[in-house]
Amino acid sequence: EILKKLQDLIGQELSVRILTIDAHKQNLILSEKAALEKDIQKRLEKFKEGDVVSGEVTGVTDFGAFIRFGREVEGLAHISELDWRLISHPKELLKVGDKVKAKIIKIENNGVSLSLKALKEDPWQSIDKTYPVGAKVKAAVKEFHPFGAFAFITDRIHGLVHISQFGSPKRMEQALTIGKKYNFEITSLDPKEHRMGLKFLTSEKKERKTKSSS
Repeated sequence: EILKKLQDLIGQELSVRILTIDAHKQNLILSEKAALEKDIQKRLEKFKEGDVVSGEVTGVTDFGAFIRFGREVEGLAHISELDWRLISHPKELLKVGDKVKAKIIKIENNGVSLSLKALKEDPWQSIDKTYPVGAKVKAAVKEFHPFGAFAFITDRIHGLVHISQFGSPKRMEQALTIGKKYNFEITSLDPKEHRMGLKFLTSEKKERKTKSSS
């Protein structure tokens, strides 16, 4: 298979870098990859972390989106850097060919990390004014995990209903239904880390009703 790929290169002109020369054995080792890395380094010289670039989406995977910008420079925007809200797959927001603006958040080993959400307003910045600790809210359950359930107050604001409120994943799934809205109380809030703790109020009402009837 390797030989076949090499045969496909016959007649093609390549940019390569000389790695070693052995005149005695008349041996010359070349690397196309090394030449490309050097070329990438030159292309990245005019960019720095914090720059905002305009580009085009060249690929969408389950872990993020590849974006080409500048002179044939490509970077990766991880799924966690696409939007402030949680998304299941990048294709919910992007498709190949989309024109986007992104912020360079890291350049390392010829790799570029990009962020689209860095250019969007963070909905958690003033969340303590709208949703303070102790507030009663309605939120829709969206995801189950071994450690609890995520419930969304809005499409960008969500909280964790910890598994300890139910005792087991099975009891949690019996008490909650994906997509359904329930009453919760905000028990903790960390805007910087985008974390919110929620207490499931409906379960308390059921428990009180059961005790009073007994």
